[in-house]
Amino acid sequence: DEEKELGRRIQQGDQEALQRLVEANLRFVVSYSKRYRGLGLAFLDLIHEGSLGLIEAAKRFDPERNVKFISYAVWWVRQAIFHALSEHHRVFRLPQKLSGQISKMGNARDKLAAELERQPTTEELAKKTEMSEEEVEKLLKVAGDDVSLSTAVGEDGSLELGDTLEQETIPSVELQLMRSSFEEQIQNLVAELDEKERDVLRMRFGLDGDEPKTLQEIGEALGLSRERIRQIESKAKEKLRRSRHAQGLRGALN
Repeated sequence: DEEKELGRRIQQGDQEALQRLVEANLRFVVSYSKRYRGLGLAFLDLIHEGSLGLIEAAKRFDPERNVKFISYAVWWVRQAIFHALSEHHRVFRLPQKLSGQISKMGNARDKLAAELERQPTTEELAKKTEMSEEEVEKLLKVAGDDVSLSTAVGEDGSLELGDTLEQETIPSVELQLMRSSFEEQIQNLVAELDEKERDVLRMRFGLDGDEPKTLQEIGEALGLSRERIRQIESKAKEKLRRSRHAQGLRGALN
């Protein structure tokens, strides 16, 4: 399919394919970033960091594996966000023992994946690490994983989802430049909207760090009907889609 073809082109150094795969999944980053608000980073900063993880995932994605890109990318997005949060000293740091257990589990997963030529199940991972399945699941939750390793993925369900438990995601100079570009695009886009459109999108998507509001809630705040707010939102998003500044953000505007 198109996703796998883009992956093959990325492996050959095709930057246009990299951009297309990233853009197609930016909406996921925006949605995923919402769960980490209130931990020390502004919402847009969370999106920036998550985008770095998405780019890294796109570069590392193996199109020959029978797994969807987003199933693979979720770990990289999460790790990038966690790394940024820890740098800002507003998220708790894992105790050394717990961090070591997570690292041990990651190493075991890699070894099992190589031996079995597929992702290990939770049961297999527990046996390898001499932990209980319950302990493995708890560690995954602490690490931010809300998907079981034994979740079936792939078109025929023959593979099982096991995220790569690496402890560092260090952005390269290229990724940092792409982050700066992303931030600049956001600012340029917002500047093209009128005040009411900015207010509606700000409240609708929580761009100011608050919880996203419903159309009804925004209408009550601005003294307008729910339908009128929907129209303003639709018009604003369409304006952004047509903007010359939206090249790297179209996936998030759909």
